[in-house]
Parts: sequence; structure tokens; C-alpha cells
Amino acid sequence: MSLISGLVNQEITTVASVASDEYGDVTETTVYSNISCRWQEKRQIVKSESNEEILSTVEVWLLPNYTSVREKQRVTFGSEKYVIVGKENKFDLGGNLDHIKIFLV
Repeated sequence: MSLISGLVNQEITTVASVASDEYGDVTETTVYSNISCRWQEKRQIVKSESNEEILSTVEVWLLPNYTSVREKQRVTFGSEKYVIVGKENKFDLGGNLDHIKIFLV
């Protein structure tokens, strides 16, 4: 059981991947829906996979079964849409994945 199990009392509506065609039309494909999370509005600077510093406005904690979330995917929370700009895997003392933090703008 994850250490954060008792803290995930909010819910993300969807996590979607994004693709655009040659005409610039954007298509979203839902990867996950109705995800329990811990949602914190928190300003902080995070480094992206490309080593770019970005000001994140939201930090989200997810249970370890959402390992395929990636940067540039879109998150819908309530009626608001956000973009994932960073991700951190957090491990327990045994070296097992305990939870995932994602950072949004």
C-alpha cells in the first residue's frame, strides 16, 4: 500500500495524449479517466525532460499505477485544462515505486 493512500481525496477527470495533424488540428485521446489524486496549487520551478526550467502552478500526487503519464499530456480537473511539464517518481524505503508527482501549468 502506498504511503499517500489516505491523501488522495480529489479526482482528475482525464489525462489525455495530444496529437496534431498537418493542418494543425489537435486531437486528444484519453489515456486515463477518473483518477484519484492529491491536488496542490503550488508555484515552483521544475526541470522538464529537455532540461528546461518551467514555472509550474500545480503539483499532483498519483498512486503508482499511472506510470505512463508523460510530459505534454493534458490533464482536465473540473472544467480546467492543464499541461504536464514535469514528472517525478517517488520510492519507498524498499526501493518500490510509492507514488508519482506530476507538475502542471
